[in-house]
Amino acid sequence: MKKKLTIFLALMLIVSLALSGCKKAPGTLDASGNPEEASGDAVKVGLVLAGGLGDRSFYDSSHEGVEKAKNDFGIEYKVYECRNDSSLLNDQVVQASQYGSIVAVVGFEFFDVVPAVAKEFPDVHYIYVDNEIEGIDNVITVSYAENEGAFLAGALAAMLTTETSIEGIDEGKLIGMVGGRDIPVIRNYQVGYEAGAKYIDPEIEIQTIFAEDFEDPAKGKDNATVLYGRGADIIFQAAGKTGEGVFEAAKEHGKYAIGVDTDQRYVNPDNIVASMVKEVGKSIYDVIEKIQKDEVEKGKVVYYGLAQDGVGVSYGTEDMIQFATEDMKKTLEDIKAKIISGEITVPAGK
Repeated sequence: MKKKLTIFLALMLIVSLALSGCKKAPGTLDASGNPEEASGDAVKVGLVLAGGLGDRSFYDSSHEGVEKAKNDFGIEYKVYECRNDSSLLNDQVVQASQYGSIVAVVGFEFFDVVPAVAKEFPDVHYIYVDNEIEGIDNVITVSYAENEGAFLAGALAAMLTTETSIEGIDEGKLIGMVGGRDIPVIRNYQVGYEAGAKYIDPEIEIQTIFAEDFEDPAKGKDNATVLYGRGADIIFQAAGKTGEGVFEAAKEHGKYAIGVDTDQRYVNPDNIVASMVKEVGKSIYDVIEKIQKDEVEKGKVVYYGLAQDGVGVSYGTEDMIQFATEDMKKTLEDIKAKIISGEITVPAGK
């Protein structure tokens, strides 16, 4: 009898070890690229995007923020993509609210959706990015001073556009911008870009075309081709995935572009001179941390500008050719300091 009991216990131990070995480790990705749900008490975060991943810009930056939070805080997360389909906005936010105790909602398109859903899920914390909502206790809005970052981009473009030592740049004083849509947040980029360029050279001309789409590189390429054809040698893209077409046009025409939201120089370092960075991922990460520490102010707007290192200009890595000279970089640092101190007032387009 004792021998049978020993064998039975040994078998049970083997089965137990086998079953434990089959459990999925925290952070494992499912077939859709989302982290698998793990047993335990990990905080769950739903990331809802008006567009989709793969833009190498705005939405990818938000994803980097929750990924960093997973690595640093042990959260779990799922991504809900709307792919610019307005019929999915409400449903995706609801699904994310059913999944997580924190929901990060990225895109101006959710302005009416977030307040409505937040009232239905009062125990869920919402981080709303790219617009401003106040007065709802479980909604924290993150708003960016895109105009301040774009001011620096415009100043750089104005300095570079007559730098004839660079192949493809002539003496003309025309620069361009391709915007995703003619909406307040993109006009904030536009107004800042124009003001920064005029600060350097009041005689400079700035032309803007709105592609009316954030997911269509072909439109971005067509719009950029028009601007290059008019004589622009540098174009600032504030158009999400559509902006990739601007980069393609710059390469084909031997001209130049300025990236947006993330450091995009790696896409084509020979034609992208710099990027206006908007730290979407950093802001989402910061607010997730504050929620977990119970340090958020309920129903408030959190602002990220130059003073908070929420926006700025990036020149890529040291191994890349540097189009901006050291004198140009110093000028931009001086402008940044003056904006932070209030000596320069940057107009807003929202």
